[in-house]
Amino acid sequence: MAAAKPLRRECSQAATRTALLEAAETLILESSMPGLSLRAVCTRAGFTQGAFYSNFASREDLLLAVMERNLEERVRTLAEMTLDYRAMTFDQTIARIGAWLATLSGRREWAQLAIELRLEAVRNPALARAIAAAEQRIDVLFAERIDDLVGHFGLSPRFRSTEIVETLLVLWRGLALRDDDNTSLPVADIFITCMRAMLGRP
Repeated sequence: MAAAKPLRRECSQAATRTALLEAAETLILESSMPGLSLRAVCTRAGFTQGAFYSNFASREDLLLAVMERNLEERVRTLAEMTLDYRAMTFDQTIARIGAWLATLSGRREWAQLAIELRLEAVRNPALARAIAAAEQRIDVLFAERIDDLVGHFGLSPRFRSTEIVETLLVLWRGLALRDDDNTSLPVADIFITCMRAMLGRP
């Protein structure tokens, strides 16, 4: 029974950390980044500031964790979606990735979080460096998926995989904040057209 206590503590701390992250995300979306305080995060999550500092070293550490949580979720869903691409044609694979990116664009809160974090980074050089490092790690994972597709289908892309990833993410942020009523072309088709052009298969 004694061995179970550390495991329960680890599970409890993980749950606390998740609750604090979710509270921070909600508050950022509700009132923007500058108004985000540790006290407000703890109150929303239902924990003390002592619990906060058991999980995060600072407000900056919390913001970085918020960003990494969202970036990693995107990469994880991409990896799950492309697991069976070897059994699909190129057109089917691109259509599937386009649909995935379109779904992401429908989640405006992700784009809003990304923009809020970048605005905060302008005022905080240390956070800017940390965000850049975290984004680079995620971009590399995304680029590896692109490289896999290029190799499997024998493509001759017009851009490096890292450039393709950067372009798709910039496009995603813009489309996520657009006015749906003013868009005649389906979002998935926009991504598909862009990917085909960059991958050399228009």
